[in-house]
Amino acid sequence: MTSRLYDGKEWHEIVDDDGDEHQQVHGKVPLAPILNGDGRIFVSIPSYRDGERCGKTVMDIFQKAKDPDNIIVGIVDQSYEDDKSCLEVYCKELGFNIYSKPSLRKDTTKVILNQVQHKNCPRADQIRKVSVHHFDAKGPSWARALSRKILGNEEFCLQIDSHNQFVQDWDEKLKMEWAATRNEFGIISTVPLGYYEMEHKEATTVTRGCEVEYQDNKVPHFNERGDGKIEHLKKPFLAHTWSSAFSFAKCHLEESAPYDPFTPFVMGVENFARFARFWTRGYDVYTPTQNIIYHSFQPNPEGHRMTEWFHPKDQRHKDEALKRIRSYLGAPDALEDYNLANLGIYGLGKRRTLQQLEKFLQIDIANQVPRPRNAPCMGHEWVPYNMDISPTENLFKHPDNLDPQPEFPMRTECVFYEEEAANAASIDVLEGDIMGELGEGKDGSQQTNPHASPFPSGTILFPLWIVGLVIWYMSFASTPTSRGKQSRQKAGAKDS
Repeated sequence: MTSRLYDGKEWHEIVDDDGDEHQQVHGKVPLAPILNGDGRIFVSIPSYRDGERCGKTVMDIFQKAKDPDNIIVGIVDQSYEDDKSCLEVYCKELGFNIYSKPSLRKDTTKVILNQVQHKNCPRADQIRKVSVHHFDAKGPSWARALSRKILGNEEFCLQIDSHNQFVQDWDEKLKMEWAATRNEFGIISTVPLGYYEMEHKEATTVTRGCEVEYQDNKVPHFNERGDGKIEHLKKPFLAHTWSSAFSFAKCHLEESAPYDPFTPFVMGVENFARFARFWTRGYDVYTPTQNIIYHSFQPNPEGHRMTEWFHPKDQRHKDEALKRIRSYLGAPDALEDYNLANLGIYGLGKRRTLQQLEKFLQIDIANQVPRPRNAPCMGHEWVPYNMDISPTENLFKHPDNLDPQPEFPMRTECVFYEEEAANAASIDVLEGDIMGELGEGKDGSQQTNPHASPFPSGTILFPLWIVGLVIWYMSFASTPTSRGKQSRQKAGAKDS
């Protein structure tokens, strides 16, 4: 069958999509894939009060994988005590009740882990979790930044939302799609089709982003539902858009262009902002040849709104986050007198320039010029770069007040990122839960929290405090009766 693309207006035939012509520029091609890792896949899922759908998504991940033993799931669970958590629903679907939740009083619920049920829950040891109270949630971009705290030494990373279904053998198919890009820095990404297309067997085409426009926030914007489509591809097709709802790449992407935790309360702009950051660091996006995951576009069945985490008092922080993004993109209304070098790894890379990005997308950010509507949604020419430059090398140099740089407490074998050289500092967040679920290390040993307090735990300090109190009382305190008796004896001695 002939490969063809629909750009939102009409169908176009794709010529020679089985060759490398669209990648070769002046004899240069991308770095070939290097398959020297363990092949494990880390699936990151941010979930905001969406435990019911999230738990079923996790179950589908393991049930549909060809090699479920090689899958690690990382959940950033933002919920309330009374909510059904993602892991709780997953285990309950398999017949294990891992939590009991007695009510202590009207507004207080205690969450207690059943150790036996948790241990017996299938593949619970392959699930890592960061727990945040929903009151402290700051949006999807901020939540995704927390997932690196539970990223281990896995080779591949899949980023999705909390409400998805997968095709059979999705893990093998994704690896084959990635290898077919013939690009170590390739990213498989597109807007997933919905459950309706999956259930009605209408998933014959793959979504592809075409338009690049602007919203009121002055940041370039990709269509979040996808405005184009493509079918009968013979190999992944070089793209100019990216979707945070479905992204598959080597995990060194998370080192080179990690999510920026200093952009709280923003939503939607993360797609272009991160695309610009990783594209200037040498990464390329490809539309896959097939649909591998499907996305629920229906409202949260538990009744929580998509932006429930945002309140009017947060607007100031959101405005500052948008200015931060506009600053390194060269967009209007940016931060004033801000040293862009202080962004560190959260800024642009040095392999490609912002000007090259604008030419690739056919846009002008400073003058707010969108991609022309009649611009073809195919035929992109791969942009070469100097491969001697590391993807973690920053465009802006000489910081005078460097932002705290990311830490990877469980990733002991970074490919590019040098944590010590980045002068990393911890981000103060509420993480972990009553279970302390950090999963197992590569050698099967239990991972520990490297940021744990050096002081003894409360179970040790409390008994010591009681003993000390008793000793103090016996040494310095006395009863009123004994003090009165001593006073009378002294008075009698004076009278005599």
